[in-house]
Amino acid sequence: MDFLNVAAIVFFILVWVAVEPLMAAGWPRRNDSLSVDMVRVRAAWMREVLTRDNNFIGDAAILGHTINSASFFGSANLIVIVGLSGALFMEPNYGSGGLIAMFAAQDPAWFFQCKVLLVMATLLRGLSDFIWAVRQINYCLAAIGASPSRDEDRDIASWTNALTLVLNPALRSFSVGVRSYYFTVAAAFWFIGPIPFVVATILSVGVLIWRQSWSDAAKGIMAIRKLLD
Repeated sequence: MDFLNVAAIVFFILVWVAVEPLMAAGWPRRNDSLSVDMVRVRAAWMREVLTRDNNFIGDAAILGHTINSASFFGSANLIVIVGLSGALFMEPNYGSGGLIAMFAAQDPAWFFQCKVLLVMATLLRGLSDFIWAVRQINYCLAAIGASPSRDEDRDIASWTNALTLVLNPALRSFSVGVRSYYFTVAAAFWFIGPIPFVVATILSVGVLIWRQSWSDAAKGIMAIRKLLD
């Protein structure tokens, strides 16, 4: 592996490892980040769960939809991973005339398999997060079901904090799983070459940061958070 490919893969891994902790901390806009604002919004949601007049059916349906979404994405990841695993036992055929073969670098089999493994690694990261999200949301449903009714003596602030501590990591894991697709797309560009790989990594992270901080959805959530404050 030449220096350019080594530099590209090191750059990708550093960005991949660093992005999630930075996003969780609110980078690059700590006070106006989608990740940070959603923590406040979810806390308000759990407070409403405890204080609204009707029962938890609507909230359970929302969480059930999230479970279904995480299960769908997890199943899709697993199918793609199984499909890609077959490439680890095949010799790359660059003379097949396919679209990818027209642009892919002419690499030896072991190097081609390294590229496949990187794509699989990003998918496995997402699969792990989706599985963990499903388990945590089930815990959250049980916690909401165990919360006291309006007729019982209860500490609303303590119950809100406890439920939020269960809900936030669950939905954060789901978000991390979705964001892993950005890195899967970037990793796929390594088949073309190290420079497209680096460019795709930068563009993927750039799109991710913009959507987290400056998109219309981020601005809307920021406005809701300010109303809650």
